[in-house]
Amino acid sequence: MNNISTKQISAAQENEESLEEKSYGVYWFLLLVSVLLLCLLPDQAAWVNTKRGWFTQPMVGSALGLSVMAIFSLVRVAQSLKEFRNSAIVRGENTVEMVFDGLESYRTAIASSLLFFLYIQSLTLFGFLLSTVLFTTTLLWLSRLLDRTWFITNLLTVAALIIVFRIILHIWLPDAWLYSLLPDDLADLANQYL
Repeated sequence: MNNISTKQISAAQENEESLEEKSYGVYWFLLLVSVLLLCLLPDQAAWVNTKRGWFTQPMVGSALGLSVMAIFSLVRVAQSLKEFRNSAIVRGENTVEMVFDGLESYRTAIASSLLFFLYIQSLTLFGFLLSTVLFTTTLLWLSRLLDRTWFITNLLTVAALIIVFRIILHIWLPDAWLYSLLPDDLADLANQYL
């Protein structure tokens, strides 16, 4: 009985080590992307003259999120450098095959990232309200949580976001193309609050 538990423990440790070995590549990628985006941030997010405070600047939230992502991925990259001499690349295994094996375990994260990219691109087309409701509803559907309760919670959360960011903080977003199809008064109202 004791022999079986020792075998199970060693198998679990080997499985955990192989999962850690596969996962380091994504941290290298995240570090590279976050540092690159941090370098491009001053060109992509202009400074806006406002009396509301520095925290309402378009680049502050992005810089904070990218900095956190860079710091935590740097920690994992440093761990991977310590273990590099025992890696599959040093042992001479097929690197391309390892990359595809590693990406297979991240298919949910990759799909969510692509959906988020589409969400960001759709903000200028459909506006904040419609884009956010579509994005979050799609994520609920993909995670098989889409029912009446979660959908109503989704709508209430988006309404709360609109109240906080549009009405209380007065955070500006570009005008949406869809709202330009409305009459001028309704278009101004929709661009201001939705």
